[in-house]
Amino acid sequence: PGPNVPPVYGLEVSDLQRWEEDVVKPALEIVESFIQGREPPAEPLRMEQDEENKRSHRVCELCDRIIIGDREWAAHTRSKSHLHHLKKRRKLEASKHARGTLGDSGDTETSDEDGSLPLP
Repeated sequence: PGPNVPPVYGLEVSDLQRWEEDVVKPALEIVESFIQGREPPAEPLRMEQDEENKRSHRVCELCDRIIIGDREWAAHTRSKSHLHHLKKRRKLEASKHARGTLGDSGDTETSDEDGSLPLP
């Protein structure tokens, strides 16, 4: 599908005994009508337009790469390399988080300057 793609026609190809009638003859009629600028005798297949943007530009900061195209981006995010970098970053963030909460464990008691506990 796209602006520079000619229409695609489907032909019945399951019966080899009827190859001439079902395939060759209709195909030649379609090609002749195309060459002569006439409307073909058959309807083209309806193709779903792929909404993919082939020119999208994304930066994967995790992998330090520029990815162009939606399909390429999807493939990159599922790639072994990207998943490896993602796992590495999560592990690093988990260790940073663990170190950050270790100092704030809440095990220290608050007391006055003389070491006694506050009175009620």
